[in-house]
Amino acid sequence: MRASVAATRRPGTQRAGLALLIAVALVSGLLADGVARAQADQQPSPSATPALTLTASPATLVAGDAAALDAVLTAPGTGAGIAGQTLTLSAEAAGESAFTTLAVATTGADGSVAFSAHPSATTAYRVDVAGTADWAPASAQTSVAVAPRVTLTAPATVMGWRVVTFAIAVSPQRPGATVTLQRRRGRDWVAWRRLTLGADSTVVGRFGATAVGRVAYRVTVAADAGHTAGASAAAAVRVRSPDRWGVPLAAAHFIVVDKSQYKLYYLEHGWVVKVFDCVLGRPALPTPLGHFHIYAKDPRMGGPYGPRRMRYLGLYAIHGTDEPWLLHRFPRNYSHGCTRLSDAHILWLYPRCPVGTPVWNVP
Repeated sequence: MRASVAATRRPGTQRAGLALLIAVALVSGLLADGVARAQADQQPSPSATPALTLTASPATLVAGDAAALDAVLTAPGTGAGIAGQTLTLSAEAAGESAFTTLAVATTGADGSVAFSAHPSATTAYRVDVAGTADWAPASAQTSVAVAPRVTLTAPATVMGWRVVTFAIAVSPQRPGATVTLQRRRGRDWVAWRRLTLGADSTVVGRFGATAVGRVAYRVTVAADAGHTAGASAAAAVRVRSPDRWGVPLAAAHFIVVDKSQYKLYYLEHGWVVKVFDCVLGRPALPTPLGHFHIYAKDPRMGGPYGPRRMRYLGLYAIHGTDEPWLLHRFPRNYSHGCTRLSDAHILWLYPRCPVGTPVWNVP
């Protein structure tokens, strides 16, 4: 009888002990989960991504000039700057296949960092901030377009029909590239000459100045894989008339008769080649003033006309003389209106002045 009772009591005792153990385990688990949740609530989320911007000023520049790169790191939502964070600046120039680290800096109190760069070709820039316990990693990117540096050197003033020398250089070097020398017409730039850069990326152009006045010039070079199109600053060249009468420089042969001096000037392309004493019209028959052209040439003359005659207005002409002593007087107003030269001088001048040669008789 005791043995069977004892046997019947053991199962009940075991079930009670098991229930107690389960209860204790549940309470411990609940306590541990509560502590873990409390600890998690006290730590910031590492998934918050800060706002990172990168701007370049200027966005387009000439090779060798500086670009200001400004990075700003701010907290999302609030826009407040995040101080003390390390930012890394990298660059990838045109033609490169990867970014290269340029600089590392720490954000200031307002979350900003200022970088500076001197790109020689169009370049992409990137700024990165590594992830921390407080913030997720972030990056921003911008680019700077670079034009080649083109320089044009030319004289400020040149006398007409003399050579104007233009010296041109391009940097970074582009040997063999074609550059265009332009000149301004009104508000527009018009292509004038094309030149090829030498091995040192320079070229010199020499051209005759054929028109009096002030003309602005510049040089342009086309874009390539690493640069935008480039242009030099304008250079103004003033072409001055080599004479005081404003003779057109394009005229290969020109005659000016200065009545106040009793002299005949022979010019080529605006430059005085020879000056001759002359006899002009008497007061009652003055030499006419104005602009004329030689319309006829008489190769066999004689007497008062000397050996040659060139007519420019009716019977008014330039010819020789049979009274050479009058050329040694002053004033020399003895003719019937024609311009008399010594026979030697008309023989020199005659073959150099074709029909159509301008004749200006000036006061």
